Amino acid sequence: MFNRVVDLAVQNRLLVLIALAVLIATAAFQIPKLNLDAFPDVTNVQVAVNTEAPGLAAEEVEQLITYPIEAVMYALPDVEEVRSISKTGLSGVTVVFKEGTDIYFARQLVFERLQAARELIPDGVGVPEMGPNTSGLGQVYQYLLIADPDSGYDAMELRSLHDWLVKLLLIPAEGVTEILSFGGEVRQYQVNLNPARMLSYDLSQNDIMEALENNNSNVGGWYMGRGQEQLVIRGMGWLGSGEEGLEQIRQVPVKTSDGITVTVSDVAQVTLGTEIRQGAVTMTRKGEDGQVEQLGEVVSGIVLKRMGANTKATIDGIEARVDRINQALPSGVRFEPYYNQADLVTKAVETVTNALLLAFVFIAIVLALFLMNLRATTLVLLSIPISIGIALMIMAWFGLSANLMSLGGIAVAIGMLVDGSVVMVENMFKHLTHPDAEHDAHRDELAGDDPDPLDASHDDHGIALRLQEAGREVARPIFFATAIILVVFMPLFSFEGVEAKLFQPMAISIMLAIVSAVIVALVVVPALASYMFRKGIRERESFILKPLEKLYRMGLAWSLKHSRVVVGAAA
Repeated sequence: MFNRVVDLAVQNRLLVLIALAVLIATAAFQIPKLNLDAFPDVTNVQVAVNTEAPGLAAEEVEQLITYPIEAVMYALPDVEEVRSISKTGLSGVTVVFKEGTDIYFARQLVFERLQAARELIPDGVGVPEMGPNTSGLGQVYQYLLIADPDSGYDAMELRSLHDWLVKLLLIPAEGVTEILSFGGEVRQYQVNLNPARMLSYDLSQNDIMEALENNNSNVGGWYMGRGQEQLVIRGMGWLGSGEEGLEQIRQVPVKTSDGITVTVSDVAQVTLGTEIRQGAVTMTRKGEDGQVEQLGEVVSGIVLKRMGANTKATIDGIEARVDRINQALPSGVRFEPYYNQADLVTKAVETVTNALLLAFVFIAIVLALFLMNLRATTLVLLSIPISIGIALMIMAWFGLSANLMSLGGIAVAIGMLVDGSVVMVENMFKHLTHPDAEHDAHRDELAGDDPDPLDASHDDHGIALRLQEAGREVARPIFFATAIILVVFMPLFSFEGVEAKLFQPMAISIMLAIVSAVIVALVVVPALASYMFRKGIRERESFILKPLEKLYRMGLAWSLKHSRVVVGAAA
């Protein structure tokens, strides 16, 4: 089989080159789509369910919300674990699925079971909702919303700008699943009831809530005909915003007592207030001049990346919207990023790329010094970018992530990528520089003043046949030597959990690169050699290899004479 592969590669070398050109073009188109991350994402397949329950203590949250949700989630297929945490006013349930479960399928299952959980939770206690589709490495971008001291914007207005402007401009970016808001004060229209006045008018809190709800709605009246036209009828009842909204809330009627209309302003004080705060965000940073700058309290946002999305592409999409956001913000308010995971991704990729380039240079120097032939050195070096390109193309095709581990695996394997090509080219080199007895006679006969007696016109069997025979001799050893290397990495696929997600990307990238290198050595190298070695070549002695070979011969002769000593020392 291996002989047939080499024969076909040499005999159909033009087709091999065309296929190689198509493969390179495909790789150039596919590799830019490769997912770039800093590290492998070791987060398991999980879906979070969060429920806000204002006013409930942790014990009530556990009994009324957390337990019913946990109870219905255990019935889902492929569930490994259901864990929860109950705090004052908040319930968090995490459903962990088996590895390999599609995250969207898992979220669909949880969503279906949430319908049953809602029926078990008392009305008015809380509504469970699924958390964002993200992972432990999902916080890819963080930024600040800063207002100049003389801009007139306080923490409440900054928070409103962030929640109703900045978030809406960032959410459409590809790969973004959620944006978290931190800091500032959440604006509320507060109706602070006066118990004494409510008692005097015989009103309850529910009466006020129903009055506000009934007076804050729009209704449709369908159509009204007018000649050849139809007029749309609408009832406008939504409350306004700002001071206008406050005044409208004050004028909302609650009841009529002795012919007098009782409004909200009669029993409550209506003001703009803030949500009860659970914390604040402050920042102190050092400028380029080394001076410490205290920004005080700020409004911050964290962008969560969708699980499986391309980190680099997601951040590029966010960066493309920064100028638009700054244009939309009012004068004196600016958008400033302070954490960008793309920097980490870029540095990780640059580290591996520099290692690959350095290794490539060292390999080129070693090959040039030992082979002492530019064409042979070039032929071997071509196997490195082709093999790496094929491996990255396959990774991009199957959606595998290129990170520090997977790219580092390719950097580690770069020396192994040239093994097969070195053996193949060296054997071809030997066949071209050391012909058999028939070619020795031809050389003696034709030597004369001919500087190159081994060119194809003087060679009865042809250069291609020599290359073909040389490839046949080493094809099988190259394949089985590579197979042994691949077997070494097979145990890594028995890992589970975090270990599997951490080390399997490295094993996959190494194995893909090595398999690609074998294909290049058995198919591409013979085909290219038939073009690059059109004529016979003369062997040049390497000034480095010659003393090493002499030293090796001496050591080999000594070890053969003292075989018992060598075996005993090895044992």
